[in-house]
This record gives sequence, structure tokens and C-alpha cells, in this order.
Amino acid sequence: MSDKVKNIMVTISFMFAIIIMFVINITKETTKISLSERRKLQQFPDFSVENLLDGTFFENFEKYTMDQFIQREAFRSLKTNMEIHVLKKKDSNNIYKYDNKLIEQIYPLNEKSVVNIANKMNNINTRYLNETNRVYYTIVPDKNYFVNNGNLKLDYNKLQDILSSNLKWATYINIFDCLDLSCYYATDSHWKQEKLQNVVKRISNSINLKIEETYEENKVTDFNGVYAGQFPIKSESDEIIVLTNDIIENCIVYNQETNQKTKIYNMEKINSPDKYDIYLSGATPLLTIENPNGTSNKELVVFRDSYGSSLIPLLVEAYNKITIIDTRYISPKILGEYVEFKDKDILFVYSTLLINNSTSLK
Repeated sequence: MSDKVKNIMVTISFMFAIIIMFVINITKETTKISLSERRKLQQFPDFSVENLLDGTFFENFEKYTMDQFIQREAFRSLKTNMEIHVLKKKDSNNIYKYDNKLIEQIYPLNEKSVVNIANKMNNINTRYLNETNRVYYTIVPDKNYFVNNGNLKLDYNKLQDILSSNLKWATYINIFDCLDLSCYYATDSHWKQEKLQNVVKRISNSINLKIEETYEENKVTDFNGVYAGQFPIKSESDEIIVLTNDIIENCIVYNQETNQKTKIYNMEKINSPDKYDIYLSGATPLLTIENPNGTSNKELVVFRDSYGSSLIPLLVEAYNKITIIDTRYISPKILGEYVEFKDKDILFVYSTLLINNSTSLK
């Protein structure tokens, strides 16, 4: 067989494969959500002359073709394995594997973002807080803080210094030394509730709370975190474990957005794309926890991100009522319509992930 014939056959085979791939892609059922990445996938864009002329249609169509490509998960896994095992890259999309755990390499420090979150906290203080409040804040370090293996990092000292210089009206509770890498899920950014005893002890001692810290550990479900989808290489497995006792079991959680009452641990979320939502039902603008077995009249208001979801249940013993606010989903300007701040303890719980990217706060 001549080289010319071989070249023609290869060209025809290649074109045939491209055509088959194209036909399969345009005829396959559109996937609405990626469970591994926990996000909605791009759908076929609406067509209009305006969208065509301003380039929006082709921009969204490109995203659509990338999101809806056949065997997309297999190709994503192949790409990551190639980068790590063949090209010997240390990370893929800033996620790397260390001690069989997946870790996001977060850097550099976004000083403007740190100042932004400090300003928003200052606005809350000016608008709602006074001398009747005891006010505290704590910072949850990300997993990358605990690794020293040539990885790039935030300047954590500078981050703390910026907040300290801007939040002189609040007492800082430093919990960095209460944690280590084992306190975090292998495949997710969040910390494990069953590893927070030292954190709870540091917070309770700082606020002068009385917490017995007697819990029963219950494994609820296996868990694949957000990094398992972003870095599809086999790593240590995870499981959701909740700490409970009679006080936690008898608490009533009221969701002011949905007007629904639930338990602290919402077991309906076992089937959620993000099983971490078992803790306080996940992302919610405004919650209250009523503790019918409370031994004091103390009340706490917590401004938090998702890390607070698993921490706050371990504080309920010390309070009669806890109000939980997430200003990613509710504007601080309207909080006065729903929350009474007078004579309350105030605690801000924010992770370095949010502090370094605070644009999501209202």
C-alpha cells in the first residue's frame, strides 16, 4: 500500500471519527448538573440577533460544548492524570495531593479583599452593636496553611494583622494552633466536626462559656468533597460524622427564609450534591436555634460562612438561643428587621477562603 493511500485512509478515518463525535454530542441528552463539580452545566444558549452580534451566543456556545462533551468526566480524569503522572506537574488547577489528601494552593494574599471584609464588619458594628455586646471574631485557616512542601501560601500573619488593625472593637480568638491537617476532610476544604474539640475549648475559654463537651459520634454517610470532582484522582476517602447529645437532639432550628423548622442535623441532605449540608441544612441567610434545655438566658449571634455550620452545634449548650447570619445571602442593611442585637454575645467566624475572596458578601 502506497504512502498516498495510507494518508488518504488516515485522513478519512480521522474525519469520520470527528463527524461521529459531533453527531453523538449534538444528539445526546443534555446534562443539567455535574455532581462531581457541584455546579450547573452550561445549557444550549438562547439565540437572538443581539446575542449573535455582541458575541454572547458564541461565548456561551463554547462553554456549552465544553460542558456537554461526551465522556467528559473520563476526559477530565485523563487530563489530570496526564498532568500529574506524565508531565510531573505538582498541581492541577492549583489543587495538589499531599499525604493522600487533596489541597487547594491558595495565594497570593488579596489585601483589598481583607480590608473589604473588615469594612463590612465595621459597618455591622456601627449599625447594630454597642457596649451591651461582647464581640469576638475568629479565622479558620485553609488546609494549605498546614503544608510546608514548596507550596505557595497566603501571608497569614499579614492577613491577621490587617484585620486586627481594623477591628479594634472586637476580641480576636486565634485558633490556628488548635488545628492540623487531620482536622480537615481529605477531599474537601471544610473541617471535620469530630476534630473541633480544641477549637470549641479555645472559644469557650475566651468567651467564658460552660460547655461539657460530652458527645456521641455517629457516622452518617460516606462523603466525596468538592476537590474529588476538581481533582479526579483517587485519594483518601471521607465520611460525615456528627457529634450529638440530648441537648443538640432537642434543639429546634427555624429557617426564617422558608419558615420551616428542622433539627440541627438535617438528614434529608444525605442525598444532596454536597452532603456537608447535613450541618444546619447548608447555606442559609438567617437561622435561629432554640435550646429548650438551656440553663442560662444568654443569647449568641454568629456571622458565619460554611465553616460555622459544623462548629455552631457545639456551642448550643452554653446558650438559650443562637441566631446565625450569612451575609452572602442577606444584606446587613435589613438585619434590624429580623434580629435584636442588644445584650447578645457576637461571634464572627470566617475562613481564610472567604476573607481572601470577600466579594460574595453583601
